[in-house]
Amino acid sequence: MAFMYYGKKYDTKAELKAAQKKRVSTKGNKKLGNIFEGRLAKEKRAAKASVAQGKRNQAATSKMYAAESMFKSAKSRDDAKVKPGKARSFKEAFDAATKAGKDRFMLKGKSYLTTKGKRADRFPVTSDKKKPADKKLNVFQKFTRKMRGTNPDGSTRTQAEYEAAREKRKNKK
Repeated sequence: MAFMYYGKKYDTKAELKAAQKKRVSTKGNKKLGNIFEGRLAKEKRAAKASVAQGKRNQAATSKMYAAESMFKSAKSRDDAKVKPGKARSFKEAFDAATKAGKDRFMLKGKSYLTTKGKRADRFPVTSDKKKPADKKLNVFQKFTRKMRGTNPDGSTRTQAEYEAAREKRKNKK
């Protein structure tokens, strides 16, 4: 029969008892500062621990840099080529595009225009724009439009035009 104690498996009861005894004897034996230790001694111990921690960090950092040293692999070289060192200003990008003879250039994912090229190519022609919306009609205007009808040009008929159209329809019959 197997025994489980704190996630470990013990085959015999004697092994289990030994593990339990060891656990009880080491419980609470954390290294704490001596209550009779003075302030200076505590500060000295803390400084020593800090230096040791710094040395461990430094060793880890140097290993990391050694592993990622410049252009040891094709990937690091490609990454260095792709990533720009410093973002360009608008003026630098504009001047470079103008010098290269381009009519457009990109900066921070947005497209901008240079002064090169014909205006018609860069901006839509004014005649292509939509007409303004029709004037809103009030209640009476809507009523007269519905009753009298509209002319071929879209305007509302006058009373005389309405009567003339009615006479024309009567004569047609």
